[in-house]
Amino acid sequence: MTESENIERVVRALAKVPPKDLLIIELANRFTRYGQLDNDALADAQPEVNMAIAEAKMYGAYTIQAVDTLEHLEAIPEDVGPGHHSIPE
Repeated sequence: MTESENIERVVRALAKVPPKDLLIIELANRFTRYGQLDNDALADAQPEVNMAIAEAKMYGAYTIQAVDTLEHLEAIPEDVGPGHHSIPE
């Protein structure tokens, strides 16, 4: 595979990972009081919490797919610099 083809693969993989402000982070911030999660408020917001969990899992799956693609690419010295453990010397 050529360098250009590898770059295209990386771009395609990263394009599948949606840029996102995750709802689960927003909820954690919204329902934290004095450094502790407000469990009663979270219980009242259970449908939104469930949606946030599903969204985070989907985002994680896309991230894993992108990482897997990157791991299968053969690094070249210009990518990581000399002496890196993934480059045969």
